[in-house]
Parts: sequence; C-alpha cells; structure tokens
Amino acid sequence: MRDVTASLSRRSLLKTGLIGGLLVGLGSVGLALQKGRARSAPSSLKVLDATEYAILAAIADRVCPALGPGAPGATALDLASGVDGLVADADPEVQKGTKMALRIFENALTGALAGERIVPFTELDPEAQDRVLARWRDSGVGFRRTVYKGLVGAIFALYWGDPRTWPRIGYGGPPDFTKLRHVYAEELVDLNDLRATPLAKGA
Repeated sequence: MRDVTASLSRRSLLKTGLIGGLLVGLGSVGLALQKGRARSAPSSLKVLDATEYAILAAIADRVCPALGPGAPGATALDLASGVDGLVADADPEVQKGTKMALRIFENALTGALAGERIVPFTELDPEAQDRVLARWRDSGVGFRRTVYKGLVGAIFALYWGDPRTWPRIGYGGPPDFTKLRHVYAEELVDLNDLRATPLAKGA
C-alpha cells in the first residue's frame, strides 16, 4: 500500500516540469498569506502537522463522503490519520513531498494562478471544493494531476481497505478457506497422495 504515495516524493513533484517547479516555490512561501479553516487534530500524528491534517481531512471528506448505513465517510474512519500513518512508513522524500503537496493544494495563491479561487481550499463550501478537486484531477498540468492522484489514491486505498466500507459495494469480505474446504471436500485433491502414487509406465 505504501506504493500509492511514491509519486508524492519531492523529487517526483519537481520532475513534473517548469510549472510544477514554480508551484513548489510559490506554495512554499505563499501559504502564510491566508490561513485555512482549522480542525481538531489527534496528538498521535507522526508526519503531518495540524494544518496539513486539516487540509487532507477536507479533501477526504469530499472524495469519501458518508452515504448512510454501511457507507461511512472519511471523518468517521479518520482517513487523514490513516494517511499520516501510511506516509510515516514511507521514504523521507515522500514525507516531505506529501506535506508540500498538501500546502500547495490549500494555497490561495496557487489557486488564483490557476484561475479557480482566491481563498484556501479548506475555506470553500463543499460544492466549490468539488469543483477544485475536479480541476486538479483533469488538469492539463502534470504537476496538478500527480498531486491529485497521489493524495486521493492514498485516501481511496485506506477507505476501501477498511471492512466498514465493504457493505457499500456488497463485498462480504475475504473468503473463509476453512468453510470452502468443507463445502468442496469431494472435489479437493490431496497433493501429497498424488506425489506418492507412481506414474504408470508410458504415461
């Protein structure tokens, strides 16, 4: 599962081209101009700080919303903490890149340059956040698509890996092999018996 964050290494983001390098530079210095909406963050965070946690949680809320019984949302599963734990096991370059990607995504200045918004992502209403996410997903700029795929890919991997989400798609979980052996007992072949049986001549 750690591979889903590999594209977010700082080196990978810088390799996405001139525009990507420009956004990295602007995003690194511009976030302080406007602060986004705060959110209570757990004390157990290993890589992300409270600001980055709030940004990631806002993204996760939009791509994994709650849809009723059997379909919990990102907040109920605390996917932002899950991604933090995932990144904590990754290479230091991935950790730096993930933190940087989140801050660039939130940044009102980089949003303004793309002509999509003049306020931080976390300050937008849900519908506006959905539009921003769609523009990053479908952007003609490789850097923006890479950031979207890296962040959302990690969120989705954790979401669909959680058994609490399986009823949403009618998945009953991995098979019980003990039960399967009982059901198909007559069709099963003991390989040890097969190896012990000499082959007929000419076979």
